[in-house]
Amino acid sequence: MKTNILNIIGVLLIACGFVACNEDNSGSMDVSGDCRVQQLVLNNEYVGAIDMTNRLIKVKVPATFNTKNDMVVTSMTIPSGARSNINVGDHLNMESDKNIHIMSGSLVMDYRLAVRNDEAKLTNFVLEGIKGAINEEAKTVTVSVLATSGIDLSSATFEVSCSEDATCFPSSGSTGDFSDPANPFQITLTDNTAVSTYTILIDLIQRPTAVFVGSAETVEGLNEEEKAAAKWLTSTIQGAAYLSWHDIANSEGILDECKFIFFHRQAPAYNTLKNFKDGEPGAIEALPVLNAYWKRGGAFVLQRMGVDLAAALGAMPEDGCPNNCWGGNGEGGPKMDDNPWTLPVFDKSHALWQGLVSNPNNPEAIYTLDKDYTICNSASQYHWDGVSGAALFSKFDEVTGGKARRLVGNDNEVSSWELQNANGQFGKGGIICLGSGLLDWYSPTTEYVSVYHENMGTILLNAYHYLTGN
Repeated sequence: MKTNILNIIGVLLIACGFVACNEDNSGSMDVSGDCRVQQLVLNNEYVGAIDMTNRLIKVKVPATFNTKNDMVVTSMTIPSGARSNINVGDHLNMESDKNIHIMSGSLVMDYRLAVRNDEAKLTNFVLEGIKGAINEEAKTVTVSVLATSGIDLSSATFEVSCSEDATCFPSSGSTGDFSDPANPFQITLTDNTAVSTYTILIDLIQRPTAVFVGSAETVEGLNEEEKAAAKWLTSTIQGAAYLSWHDIANSEGILDECKFIFFHRQAPAYNTLKNFKDGEPGAIEALPVLNAYWKRGGAFVLQRMGVDLAAALGAMPEDGCPNNCWGGNGEGGPKMDDNPWTLPVFDKSHALWQGLVSNPNNPEAIYTLDKDYTICNSASQYHWDGVSGAALFSKFDEVTGGKARRLVGNDNEVSSWELQNANGQFGKGGIICLGSGLLDWYSPTTEYVSVYHENMGTILLNAYHYLTGN
């Protein structure tokens, strides 16, 4: 009996040592055992960098290398007794990634073999929250800065996105002097044999093409929720800028080239048009200019307590403001757990909901929040006690004058909706009202990993294209 027990223990110890190589059962165990690729060289000179965490072997070749369609495995080291589906002497077409399958008895481990040319390419440039237009052929970036923005171009901060292995000098997050047209600021990207230098050109504009509007004199004066939304717009839409209500009311022709206005207001609930007018005197001062803009085909996205602007514009009845509103006094609402709240939409085929990251475990739901994200927990929506289903829809049409269609809500509420344009049609030049609290821009808890929150930007970009036709 004692001998049998010892034999069983020995077999178990051997099995535990080998199972570490099995990708499906590795868990947190050491997977560096008998299945590990120790070295791989292509064409006698291109050595693979082995990333055991991601099971990736990346081979870098010069920027001008153009024969990836026929590369030879000239050296490969794997443990004694192990076998591989790819071996020394094999010719590989590395225009696409290959799978390396290592076997040692019944144990297996898979790697992804990738060959990448050196590349130093700029993919995004943002100066003080303003997106630049990249001309790859000319190696220039043009940043359209509103002349009245107040940005100090002599000491402005920039952020860069570039090719995965490239480094930037000066580094992303640095400040630079962009104020001298005769001596434009430059950045240099380097990835081994690839080097690219981009020249940053500043275009001082008088009239933006898209606007985030608020009560503060500058974007930095907004609360964190509004600021995050504003900076999304200016860093995403070329020619976008922040304007205050005062700017719009007192700067002749400031909206002449504008096609899209985004007004997101995180404030105590208004519930009525009168309360909105009392709480947003700047918006009311700018109302004549906004009305003229809307009537000539300008579009709006109105969010949270900003949705009441639609009634002030005449896009829906004056007594048609949302009647079920709360929050807005600050951040610090519910923090999401392992099952973040999802957005209940009435029509998933609408343009707003296209191209979103979905949860494979719940593909029909629309996610905008992640685990550990903290929302404001404020909303502007419609709800009438005892009214649901078809009766809710009829009531909603009655209150909004039949000029709206439902976007988001449950069986007994409508929390986001679309309004017709000045010509009585949905779509281009119309208004989208996002009253749902699940459409949120800023979390005071920063430890969350953004997966589904990226959908916020996609939804707003969809709205921009839908409402402007661009």
